[in-house]
Amino acid sequence: MGISAKETGKRKFQETEQAAKTVGARLRQIRQDQDITLVELAKTAGIDIATISRIETGKMTGTIESHMRLANALGVKLTDLYSGIEEARVKEGVSVQPAGQRTDVYVHEAGKSSVAILTKDVLKKKLMPVLVTIEPGGSTAEEEAKVGTEKFLFVLDGQLEIHVGKEKYTLRRGANIYFDAAIPHQLHNSSHRICKCLVIITPPVL
Repeated sequence: MGISAKETGKRKFQETEQAAKTVGARLRQIRQDQDITLVELAKTAGIDIATISRIETGKMTGTIESHMRLANALGVKLTDLYSGIEEARVKEGVSVQPAGQRTDVYVHEAGKSSVAILTKDVLKKKLMPVLVTIEPGGSTAEEEAKVGTEKFLFVLDGQLEIHVGKEKYTLRRGANIYFDAAIPHQLHNSSHRICKCLVIITPPVL
């Protein structure tokens, strides 16, 4: 869906980083529960103290071999060391923003329109939901996103004109449109009432 190799690599790095922190925290917990020092664990497992310390603090992931040696030294199963990784992934995969919580709003005063981002940490996500509000007679700035960017627009209230390339579409409440956002486009409210619409952008762009 137009996600660049750089963005994909960034997400994989974040997932690996989270897994490293989870394994490290689990390793430290097991070691401390058994009242074993870093020096003792390093000696039993045959792994450098600094390496174990970096694994415990999530600064490095470690290898499967090092994990097996550490698990054997602690007398636990490898799966015990990996416990919590899936739970952490699920937790990271859910983002809730309560009603009334601060939302980033970008105002286009000349065009009498505003764009409110509806979720946090949007650049870490694969899509970007925004609420566009346009006053009567107002317009958004003309946009032309990078190739591979797509938009879905759903009119929540009012009436909207959307120009995509040389074409013009009139949408009323309940109507929607899906288009290639790399094509120059602009929203305009030619009615006498405020228009609001939900726009989903993928991948996120600011």
